Amino acid sequence: MKPLALSLLALACAAPALADPSCKGTEATMPMWQVAKAFEDAGGKIREMKVSDGCYEIYGTNGETKLEIYYDPASGAELQRESD
Repeated sequence: MKPLALSLLALACAAPALADPSCKGTEATMPMWQVAKAFEDAGGKIREMKVSDGCYEIYGTNGETKLEIYYDPASGAELQRESD
């Protein structure tokens, strides 16, 4: 293998796996319904909403796309998005 290819392979193997965010120790100052409303106002439809590791988590769809989105309970900011 060429040195560049080896370097890229080593970098890819060293990258951490994508993990769900954690909001433990974060005070929930934004009501969950406000996060839900913002998601729905953006065209989303909620299937399920829960608290996971202290973060607000929405399972839903936007059009045909299935989404799993984590939000900061203090600010309502989106932390991570996964789609199918």
